[in-house]
Amino acid sequence: MTARTFLRRFSAATGFTPIEYLQQVRIAKAREALERSQTPVDRIAWDVGYSDPAAFRKLFQKLTGLPPAAYRQQFGIASSSAEA
Repeated sequence: MTARTFLRRFSAATGFTPIEYLQQVRIAKAREALERSQTPVDRIAWDVGYSDPAAFRKLFQKLTGLPPAAYRQQFGIASSSAEA
C-alpha cells in the first residue's frame, strides 16, 4: 500500500490523520493519569510520549479546554474525595 493510500484510508476510518490520532491517544492516557494519580504533569508528559512539557501543556489545553493542572483539580482523585 502506498503512503498516500494509507493516509486516505486511515483518515476515512478514524476521522483523523495519523498524527492527530496519535495525539488523541496520548492525551487520553494523560487524562487518565491526571484523574487517577498525583504524578507531576511533567512526568506524565514524558510517560505518554512528549519530551517537551510546554508543548504537551499547550496541546492538552487545545484538546481538552483545560490546562493539565486545572483538569486534575476538576476531575482528579482529590476532587472525588473532597465531595464524599
